[in-house]
Parts: sequence; C-alpha cells; structure tokens
Amino acid sequence: MSRRFSRRPLLAAPLALGLTGLTLPPAFKVRAQEATPAVAAGAPEEVAANTAAWPLPNRDYANTRATMDAAISSENVNELGEAWSFPIPGTGPYGSFSSNPIVIDGVVYIQDLASNVVALDFETGEMLWEHIYDNPVVGPNGPAVGWGKVFVTSSVDTVSALDMETGEELWAVQLEGPTGAIQPTVYDDTVYVSTLAGVLAAEEDLGLRGYAGGATGIAYALDQETGEVRWSFQTVEEGFWGNPEVNSGAGLWFPPAIDSERDMLFYGTGNPAPFPGTVDYPNASSRPGPNLYSSSIIALDRNSGELLWYNQVKPHDLFDLDFHLSPILATVTIDGGERDVVIGAGKLGRVLAFDRETGETIWDTSVGEHQNDELEAVPEGETIMVMPGVYGGVETPMAFADGVVYASVANLPTPYTATGHDAETGSEAVQRAERMTEVTEGTGVIVALDAATGEIQWTHETDAVPFGAATVVNDLVVASTFEGTIFALDRNSGEEVWRAQLAVPLIAWPAVVEDTIIVGAGASQNAQLVAFRLGAPQATPAAATPVS
Repeated sequence: MSRRFSRRPLLAAPLALGLTGLTLPPAFKVRAQEATPAVAAGAPEEVAANTAAWPLPNRDYANTRATMDAAISSENVNELGEAWSFPIPGTGPYGSFSSNPIVIDGVVYIQDLASNVVALDFETGEMLWEHIYDNPVVGPNGPAVGWGKVFVTSSVDTVSALDMETGEELWAVQLEGPTGAIQPTVYDDTVYVSTLAGVLAAEEDLGLRGYAGGATGIAYALDQETGEVRWSFQTVEEGFWGNPEVNSGAGLWFPPAIDSERDMLFYGTGNPAPFPGTVDYPNASSRPGPNLYSSSIIALDRNSGELLWYNQVKPHDLFDLDFHLSPILATVTIDGGERDVVIGAGKLGRVLAFDRETGETIWDTSVGEHQNDELEAVPEGETIMVMPGVYGGVETPMAFADGVVYASVANLPTPYTATGHDAETGSEAVQRAERMTEVTEGTGVIVALDAATGEIQWTHETDAVPFGAATVVNDLVVASTFEGTIFALDRNSGEEVWRAQLAVPLIAWPAVVEDTIIVGAGASQNAQLVAFRLGAPQATPAAATPVS
C-alpha cells in the first residue's frame, strides 16, 4: 500500500480561517458571516456559522437534505450551467465517489472511494490541498468538518482527523471491525462514526466486498480532540445468532440523526447475512430467529450509547433488504396535534414513520415494485427473482420539507437461490448476488409522501436506476440516475423542469449552496466533481437541457 501527502498553496481560503483572497457571491458571504445558528449549542462553530451552506452530510442534524437558503428555484433552474469540474483522484471497488460534499466557509470538502481527501475553492473549483491515502473502500464515505478539523474514515478500519487549513493528519485511531468506510458526523465535541459488516474480500474471483463471519455494525462516539473511544454499541446480539463463524450483518451505513433536545441518536441498520444462505446453511438456517438488531431502526442515548428502543422492520431478512438510511427527524400534525417522528427507509422498499419517544410505528408505506420479497424460504433447487434486489429499493438518503418526504426508489431485481448460488461463505453469496444483478436494466421512481400519513402524493418514473439521494431546493426536488442524468422536479407536481447529462454514471448526491449544485459523477473511472451554477455557460461533459 502506497501513501503520499501533498498540499498545494492556498490560492483562496475561507474567511473563517483568517485568510484572504476568496471572492464569494455577495449573498453567500453575508449568510456565511451572519447565519443564525439553527442548530443546538453543541454544534461545532463551523457548522453553526454555516447553516445556509452545506455543513453536514445531509445538511442538518435532522437529515432533511433540504435548503430554502439557495437561490435556485423553478423560475431560474434552466439558467444552470457548468461553472467548473474537478477530476476525482481515486477509485475504489464501486467507482470513485458515492457520497455528499461538505461546503463550509467557501470551501468544498470531498473524499473519494480510495479514501483520498480534497479541499476545493467553492467559487473556482481550484484545489486548496489534498491528502492522498490510496486505500480503496466500499463507502459511502465522506468528510465531516468541525473544531478546525476534517474527520474521515481513512481506511477500512481507521478514523483520521486532518487539519482543516492544510490537510495534515493530526491523529488516527484504529477501530474494531471494518468501517467500510462511512461518512462521520460531528456534535458536542464528539465524532460519531460507524462500521459495516461488508468488508473487502480476499478472493480475487469474487470481487471486493463480502460479509465475513463475525462482522457487525458498531456505532462509535470518539473524542474529537484525541480520537479516544467514549462508547460503542454493537448492532448484532452477542453470539451472532448462534454462529459467529458464519453469521454477520446489521451494518451501519449512514450517519445518524441527532435529537439534541432528547440527547438521542437514531440509526438505520443493515441486513443479516449470509443471504439467503450457503451450501451448508440454505435459507439462513445458520441464523434462526429475528436476527436483532438487523434491518431495524434503533435509538441510542447520545451520551452513553445505551439502547433506548428499537423497532425491527424486517425480522429474519433473507434478501439483503436493509433498513439502512439516515433517519429523518420531523414534527407532523396527526389528529389535530403535533407529534415528533423519525422517518426511515431502505432497500426493502418501504418508508416508515415512528414515534420518536417510543419507537411505535405510525405508518408504513410500500414504494416501488415488489416481487417475492416476502418469501420465508427459497424453494431449494430453484432460482427466483426478488425485487427489490441487492441494489434496489430506497438505496440512498431521502429528503423532507414542508410535511413531505421525497424518496428515490430503484426498481431492480436480483436472482436468488436457497444456497446463495452454491456459496460456501457469506462473502461468496453477496458477491454472486451482486454480479447477477443487471444494474443497467433497472428503472426507478421518485416518490413524494405525506409525512403525517404516509400517503403517496405523486410519483415520477425514471428510465434508469435513481442512485442519487433526493435533495430539496426551494420548490424543487433534485435527483439523479445511474446513467449520469441529474434532474429537477417540481415539488408540487413531480413534473420534470430541468436535467443535465454527465459523461459518467452518478451514484453520489449533491450539496446545494446559494446559486450552485455540486455533485460527484463517480461510478466509474474518469470521475468528476461538477459544479452547476446559475448563469454559467453550458459545457462538456455536462449538457443542461431545459424542459418546457
């Protein structure tokens, strides 16, 4: 493994770093300096001062992925053009880029799927510094920024803190179990990070990801100053459902929602494995019972990591039907009264709302296409098609605004047998399922749901799989597809009002700040981070298409 550290001179740096020379749009500059902190007192100064930018993975601690501070709307979205692009340096087993940029004080922070970290000038796209790790990971990884540091998972099992101004590594801590790696989040002098059950597999003929026996999701709280572990919570019950040499799962793929008033964290958890089974243990016979706490939403005490409640949405899942996304915190009106809820979804193709205090299910809505996903066993000797498949359902984060939840849903099946296509291990089973899933043949739908009732308000069909997270920008919802299309829909009707075509597939999601949408097109080599800006000329590789 090679590693190098390089830093380019700071051509233009943010106001909060005490440097000069950065020219920002007037509205951005005013808001960056005068933003009223819409977050609790425990937020890092950089987050509290940039609530009008994109300071957190899903913009805020409630994971709403919604901005009403941007200048982009249905009235001017057709004026978007390509302002700049930046070649993403590294590549991992699943492309080059699969998460969200962070934008703070006029600097864009990204991490690619080789774990490399880059800081760019928001206005020009010029690189300010880079830290090259060259450690391929599964992802979706990404940075978190606070207390003068950039926090990243720098390999499959390591969390690092970099100097925010220079990119120099300040500390690195190795964790138990593979991180995957996942995008952290920051609050109250704490870095919240988590681990997966998916690991890099050694078998060359199987690809790069697998589920090793005994691998589990673990939620960690780290001291931001030193990286010391304050607490951890393992998402698989002790004993690994009776067989730690074979069973694994319940990975934590995305950052939690943080309820600062209740001091609670909310996570969605991944599937159990092997799935559906192996030659020796067909139809998950190695893991009898519900397999807690897989495919669940869990609520933890933020200060201690104690489990407060859980709701298992899919007991004893056979088909990789995670409930893995970052939950959304919202307050909705039900029966004439306000109720605090937490909303989750995942690859099982269902969106659910829960009472935030108790975990009680309030509503449960199926989205997208379904086929054989409720089977309790696959007939031995047969191959069946299951939808959602390993890349299907609600694969990427949802958005919430004005009482409505927006979800990108992948209609993409996977063929299964009772033995995971004669797999000897969980690693073989997942790799064979993934290889037999034809991503380019999938379609999808963008769905708007009433957050109080779960009722579907509108749907918008897509010709390709929508792997980009839903993102609300004023009266628009932005999404994207695997074929490289990014598009904007009218939030009220679901009608498309703008699209742009990129040269490489999209599996990442955007940050939207003022007049600019920044998104990474990174499902292949030659990946790029592209900034679309109002009034910028349209240029290769992006070709914006007005929709009348």
